[in-house]
Amino acid sequence: MTVQEYLKEKTAMLAAAGIEDAENEAWVCLLDGTGLSRSAFREEGKDLDAILSISQIDFLETLFARRAGHEPLAYIVGKAPFYDLEFSVGKGVLIPRFDTEILVETALGCLGFPVMIPELSSLPRCEMHCNTVTNADVSVVSEDSGKSGRKAGSPVRILDLCTGSGCVGITIAHELMKKGVAFDLVMTEISEEAASFARENASRILGDSSWKVDVVDLWPAISDSEGGNRVSDEKGESAPKKDPAFKADILVSNPPYVKIEEMEELAPEVKDHEPALALTDEGDGLSLYRRIVEGVDRYLAPGGVLAVEHGCEQGSDVRKILSEGLSDVMTIQDYGHLDRVTCGKRK
Repeated sequence: MTVQEYLKEKTAMLAAAGIEDAENEAWVCLLDGTGLSRSAFREEGKDLDAILSISQIDFLETLFARRAGHEPLAYIVGKAPFYDLEFSVGKGVLIPRFDTEILVETALGCLGFPVMIPELSSLPRCEMHCNTVTNADVSVVSEDSGKSGRKAGSPVRILDLCTGSGCVGITIAHELMKKGVAFDLVMTEISEEAASFARENASRILGDSSWKVDVVDLWPAISDSEGGNRVSDEKGESAPKKDPAFKADILVSNPPYVKIEEMEELAPEVKDHEPALALTDEGDGLSLYRRIVEGVDRYLAPGGVLAVEHGCEQGSDVRKILSEGLSDVMTIQDYGHLDRVTCGKRK
């Protein structure tokens, strides 16, 4: 069988299984499954077994069978693009979506980065770190350092709740790093399996800069500077601290927001393979937003900004929830002109 015949067969196989863009996905499986470049397969009429070993062909057969069974392509190849980066993903972690890039754009706009979307020009700005970005230089302007107790030029504190692969928080930090702006990034994730991907991605993309991943239910472990997340009470027993040392300048989250009754409507790649824990709160899809707003006074610095992703029909509900603890609340549409991100500033 020639390479062209093999690709034609596998394209037909994927198309019959209902896979959109079957031809392109067949190429992705072929290239990622072999580690070879497209040029290695270009010679017309060349036999497949002249290029690949039996074990490589057997491995490809497994990959194509997985994709025909609607396992996400990102899980099969172990990676997913996001912004201008690539994130490691696999079973147990939500795959980064293109629509989520608008959450990153919003956060960067709140920090003073130039906005590419006209609607973002009226974003609330982080008062402690409203950065003016000019070419490769970033200057930090402190508009409210007296209230915040923060000094101009101190690291930008980023808190990413429900981080999953870490794509949102890591990308924001990476953009700051490219401009030479110091940052402290804290990511939280309830799933250890997902958190392991966030650690791997942060280590590869951010190196040994200031970041950490806490495996917790929403809020980060409370620490006293770098001294751990628990302190002794008056009896000498270990107890949680009452107030966090870490207050974010920019707090972002893409929490589970799918209503429980909508889960069965999702594509099989999503409902049958991606973690339900990252998709739904098993309720009305709004419970995490309520919990986040309840914590903004403790975890968001005065003048800091919160930005969250949500479903395209949840904009009004999320604005109402965020308005209970934030000012300047507004909703931003994604590239498909659907409500996608809502943000506001701590009062």
